[in-house]
Amino acid sequence: MKQTQTYRVLWQKREDMGVRLLRIYGMSPLIRIPSQIAGRPVVEIAPYCFARNSRLPKEGYEETLLGQEDSHVFLQELCGNEVEEVSLPDTVKEIGSCAFYNCRNLKTLEIGAGVEEIGSDAFMNTMLFRKLILRHPANKKSKVRKILSQISSDLEVYFRVEGRTEAVLFYPEYYESYDEIAPAHLFGRKITGGGFRARQCFLDECVDFSGYDDVFLQACAEESETTLSRMALDRLQYPYGLTDKKKEIYRLYIKEHMPELAKCLVLEKDLEILHFLCREGMLYGANLAECIQAAAESDWPEGAADLLQMQASGREKEREKRYDFDAF
Repeated sequence: MKQTQTYRVLWQKREDMGVRLLRIYGMSPLIRIPSQIAGRPVVEIAPYCFARNSRLPKEGYEETLLGQEDSHVFLQELCGNEVEEVSLPDTVKEIGSCAFYNCRNLKTLEIGAGVEEIGSDAFMNTMLFRKLILRHPANKKSKVRKILSQISSDLEVYFRVEGRTEAVLFYPEYYESYDEIAPAHLFGRKITGGGFRARQCFLDECVDFSGYDDVFLQACAEESETTLSRMALDRLQYPYGLTDKKKEIYRLYIKEHMPELAKCLVLEKDLEILHFLCREGMLYGANLAECIQAAAESDWPEGAADLLQMQASGREKEREKRYDFDAF
């Protein structure tokens, strides 16, 4: 991989001749770990690698500069709150315990298919971690379940193959609590939220997409409209393994909640999803007209113009359908 950023790294040589990354210094909170250091593959992200308080060994490690040396450039320690996005190369097989401990600004992590081990509490206190990108097919075995087991907050998981998104699943937040059972002074575990059930939908370390879709019906009784809409939209946009029957369930939910959903999408200026809803025939008529008005009133002229064009295109297609029917 061509080195496009300048990093200073502290590392150790492993017995398998790979590299254990101990610490990294750079200029940006968007970190792309190189696949090689000193000609050796980066195999392991050491425990506490990105944590604020490092656990460096007293000796036995080396320091290497990657990229162009510039005396005017200050390379800061990329750890704790200085970490926002991290992309690990396909060579990485291990992520050590507490590797991202207290990285409170970490939002996105991208990993390859080679990860085989994830240490305990690797993502402890990563409060903003919301996006996990996996560079491998959706039907491949992986450690995504292990990561999900450490994250109880909302997490969106992307499966990408050669830069193309194959599937996206949204795992909602869930809560654990313990109630004392008197008079025995025992404690009963209570789990609230469909996110826990969704995290159990795996077969032999592969995602069970059918099981995930079944969870949606149960989640309708306890999850918020925002959460359910996100689950449905992700499955409809990237319908990997989605049967026609379950697709219709998701479509029906979106249609029934379109007025509120469309307003939220306009506020977020999410033109991509609005386009998708128009193309799929779920956003039209009065709901589309309200969207256009809301976009205009919220000082989003680009969105209003784009939606007007979609509205005109939809009307033209409707006229063509009527014309073809009358001619017949």
